[in-house]
Amino acid sequence: MMFERWCLLNGEKPYGASPETVVRFINEISSLGISHVWQAVLEISRMHYGSSLNDPTLSGLVTNAINKISGIQPPRSWPPAEKHRFLSLPFDIQLIISKREADRDREVRQLQNEFAQLKRKESENASTKSTTVAA
Repeated sequence: MMFERWCLLNGEKPYGASPETVVRFINEISSLGISHVWQAVLEISRMHYGSSLNDPTLSGLVTNAINKISGIQPPRSWPPAEKHRFLSLPFDIQLIISKREADRDREVRQLQNEFAQLKRKESENASTKSTTVAA
């Protein structure tokens, strides 16, 4: 496991690691990209959970470090007062919410376009009828 090797090289203990240690690890491997970082964080979490130790990855410090790498922004539709709550969610949950929000936005835009086309056709039909009646 990458975290265990990193701990060995840096004089840290992998089991019972502190959130600060996990953040240092995340910062050092951040150049690998969020998918690799997230997999490493999940391994750390499983390792601690499997050993009945407190999970340091649940800390706000770790969440903030992951947020800096992921760059996922809170959904536009969320009120400003609630956007900080989005950033406190685990990365995988943020991904799910972001995807659903993007899907919803795409569907709303499509429906708005369809509605605009119907209004144009209705307007064209109305003007054609008024021209025909006037003639």
